[in-house]
Amino acid sequence: MRAQHLRGLGPLFAVAVLLGGVLAVAAEAPASPERVVAIVPLGRVKQEYLERIAQELQARMNVRVRIDARRELPKAAYYAPRRRWRAERILDWLDETPPEGAWKVIAVTEAELSTTKGKIPDWGIAGLGTIGGRNCVLSAYLYKKHSRTKEALLRRLGDVAVHEFGHTLGFPHCEVKGCVMSDAKGKAIKSADESTGHYCATCLGLLAPEDRALVK
Repeated sequence: MRAQHLRGLGPLFAVAVLLGGVLAVAAEAPASPERVVAIVPLGRVKQEYLERIAQELQARMNVRVRIDARRELPKAAYYAPRRRWRAERILDWLDETPPEGAWKVIAVTEAELSTTKGKIPDWGIAGLGTIGGRNCVLSAYLYKKHSRTKEALLRRLGDVAVHEFGHTLGFPHCEVKGCVMSDAKGKAIKSADESTGHYCATCLGLLAPEDRALVK
């Protein structure tokens, strides 16, 4: 067994105990692997949108956030009858072509997104995330259309990014007033404006200890 060092409160020292001819060494615990969140722009996305999303995530999580190179939206996700992009197909595509070294992935687009909701086959949405999975996708489309100022747009975009990222952490929609995980119920603008932008104590209580330690 290779000798390693034990870091204590005082100087660095080695502890070795000979047991049955085997050298047992008290070793340092291995460092946890770095958690990397990759922001992936799909199509043309303004840099300030990507930077705001990175800022919001970095403000809440002890992770490394990076902005990856732009990718084209997958053709298989295009829904021609409504000229929208199916969010669930984008998530499937990301599963097949994941960014290297990413713990979580936030795909960002300015194109209009939709998915199936109940009996509605093509429901317009601001974002979609896989609960407990790796990937989520969000769009600036609705916020560009309905925000009167750039700051309102960026704040709302940051809020939906934190929301969809929360789904990847395992959070379902939350009933606590002001929690960023509240269900928009088709009212993305109203929901973003009523959100505190933070995960509530109920949501955080769902996290495993190692993931809870990542939340600032």
